[in-house]
Amino acid sequence: MSDAPGLRPTPLDGPAPASSPLDAALSRRRLLQLSAAAGAASFLAACGVAGTKTPGASNVAGGPTGAPGSSASGGPAGSAGASAAPSPSAAPTAVTGVFKMASWLGYIDVSDDGPNHPSLERFTEETGVAIDYQEAVNANEEFFAAQLQGPLRSNVATGWDVVVLSDWMIIRLVKLGWLEEITPGASFPANLAETYTTRDWDPDNRFAAPWQSGMTGLGYDRKRTGEITSLAAFFTDAYAGKVTYQSEMRDTVGLAALYLGSSPTTLTQEQFDAAIGLIKQSIDASIVRQLTGNDYVEGLKTRDVTVAMAWSGDVTTLLVPEQSANQDFQWTLPKEGGMLWTDSMCIPKGARNKAQAEVFINWYYQPANAAEIEAWVNYVCPVRGADAELIKIDEALGSNPLIFPTPEMTARLHEFTALDVDTASKWEADFAEAIGI
Repeated sequence: MSDAPGLRPTPLDGPAPASSPLDAALSRRRLLQLSAAAGAASFLAACGVAGTKTPGASNVAGGPTGAPGSSASGGPAGSAGASAAPSPSAAPTAVTGVFKMASWLGYIDVSDDGPNHPSLERFTEETGVAIDYQEAVNANEEFFAAQLQGPLRSNVATGWDVVVLSDWMIIRLVKLGWLEEITPGASFPANLAETYTTRDWDPDNRFAAPWQSGMTGLGYDRKRTGEITSLAAFFTDAYAGKVTYQSEMRDTVGLAALYLGSSPTTLTQEQFDAAIGLIKQSIDASIVRQLTGNDYVEGLKTRDVTVAMAWSGDVTTLLVPEQSANQDFQWTLPKEGGMLWTDSMCIPKGARNKAQAEVFINWYYQPANAAEIEAWVNYVCPVRGADAELIKIDEALGSNPLIFPTPEMTARLHEFTALDVDTASKWEADFAEAIGI
């Protein structure tokens, strides 16, 4: 999910001023949380609702739950806590106990008869390590401000041993020096898909272990458009008034840059300015109907939307379950390319149970284990070899290019350039101004 499941978090979440020409953005994860709280609508029912804690994960001596440095609800406890000095790692075979993990809604498998997580229960049975798994991340900035910034700035442990955040936030944590290095193990990074091994901000895969990824491209109503393959659908008047852009700056600016022939991975200030100009021009020309999170799916259902900047995972999670492969709603990776976003596991500085966390990271990177989780989550899987294992569970899912992109697709996927904090703030502000917020 980036605000998925990519539910994509964005600084633009929340209601827009009344003067804004665009509807308010709602992050995809936030929509799922609201839906879960209110009783999921039929088109969300297939997503399921994961529990907030794995049964059997108990508080043990030295564990994070209720320990100094964390509150009962999983938050930091002010000045109480251990120093955030680097934590030692133990050999996986010698590790027992419990560790605490913060993730997003819908990012783990759920049993058919209740809120249990079969994969996590099996992990504990196989390793002797228990996991206190909590769906505590609602948005990157929110989690950073509430759970990480205060204690880490004060050299205090956060109470979390693993947090799953979008890579742009992890880049910030790396630059601040607030992450532990992940000790290489038998499976990670050995089984990391090649796409993730060349990222310039983490070239040796020391700080981030990808958990799930997603692609941003063309979502459209094929009954009304026929097959479409070009980003021109977003920036010309062919579907004026029936087009939605993403509220996530990196998605919308990235696709605009690709349409203009620039690479989002190496985007310069001049190229960013050109992309912002194109976005503003399209909005001023009333090509754009709405700025959305994942709620473009509802617009496609009601036919208020014809073409949307869409996340690949929506085809197998948020769409009406009974729709077939020939359904009206389609997702396509544009010929010019699309965006790849990733939510990764990282270990906050001073994590008390770093060794246990590393046992889990290596366990997840065993292909069969990743496949079990992927069979429920249905996003782009970062674990090499998981496709062959998933075929044993569900042949259609194991061969689905939206979960395991083909080499040809991978060659057209782009991660957004890594930004320093000041540049990121400026670009977000420029984007907000361009869209009228």
